[in-house]
Amino acid sequence: MANPTAVTFLTLAAGALGYCLYFDYQRRHNPDFRKSIYLKKRHAEKKEKLKLEASRAERTEFLKQKLAESLLADPLNTTKKEESFIAEVTKAEKLAAIVGKEVDAAIHFYRALSIYPDPAAILEIYQKSVPADVYELIMLLTAINPPANITSLLSESTGSVLETE
Repeated sequence: MANPTAVTFLTLAAGALGYCLYFDYQRRHNPDFRKSIYLKKRHAEKKEKLKLEASRAERTEFLKQKLAESLLADPLNTTKKEESFIAEVTKAEKLAAIVGKEVDAAIHFYRALSIYPDPAAILEIYQKSVPADVYELIMLLTAINPPANITSLLSESTGSVLETE
């Protein structure tokens, strides 16, 4: 007498093989079936793209909120710039080493960037020494709320371009 588990397994395997053969036959010989597969694929890609865009917008809003909370809770110390810069970078490096604390690390790196007098130089250093995901968050934070030293740098560079023309 046959084992009921083996019979069930063989029946399911035969059904799956039969469906694979049917699907392959339809795919090769039926243009409407091919078209429906193509349309379903395009629909799924569009859905995924919309989902990705929504998650990016949600992520940007979350970062904006976290940055505002951080700046309100602990305003930047502009009197002792060097000490503040070192303290922010130290906190950021400690947080960057912890998995799941990338956003907090990026906020502290951003705060240090806001204090540093030469933002272009510190961004180059960040790019070489900071993990890629944290660096991406720093750049996103900079795009969301550009620090005063970066906006002044940009206005100086556009002013010099306009003067040369």
